[in-house]
Amino acid sequence: MSRDGRERWIGLFSFGFFIMLFALFFIIVPDYYAEVVDFFTDFEMKEFAYNVSLPAPVDHHFVVYETVMRFCIVFGLFQFFVLALRFYFRSSLSNMAETISNIVLWLGVAYMFYLLMLETVTWFPFIGGIIAVMGFSLIARSLVVLLLWRWR
Repeated sequence: MSRDGRERWIGLFSFGFFIMLFALFFIIVPDYYAEVVDFFTDFEMKEFAYNVSLPAPVDHHFVVYETVMRFCIVFGLFQFFVLALRFYFRSSLSNMAETISNIVLWLGVAYMFYLLMLETVTWFPFIGGIIAVMGFSLIARSLVVLLLWRWR
C-alpha cells in the first residue's frame, strides 16, 4: 500500500473514532441531549469589557462541561495511538507534526473545560484559554517541523 493510501486510512480511522466517540457520549451520559439543548438556549448578552457585550451562558452547565472534557481527554489520548501508527507506517513529518498538534489541542481544550467545570475560570477567560490552546497547538506543530525537518 502506498504512503498516500496509508495516510488516508489513518485519517479515516481517526475520523471514525471521533464519530463513534461522539455518539457514545450521547448514549452513555443520561439525558445528555437535553443538557446540550439547555446549554445552547441559556445564552444571553453579557458585558465583556468597556461596554462590549458578547453572548455567554447564564448558568453553570456542569454535565456539558464534564462530558466535553472527558471527550477531549479520550480523543487526545487516542491521538497518541494515531501518532504511533504514523511512526510505524513512516508517515510524512507534516502528518506527524499535525498529530502532535492535535494532542496538544485536545488535551489543552480538556484542561480548559476542567477549569470551567470547577468554576476556576468564567466564560470569557475560558474562551481566551481556548484561543491560547489553539496558539500552543500551532506552535507545537511548527516546532516539530522546524526541529525535525533534517531528520526526515
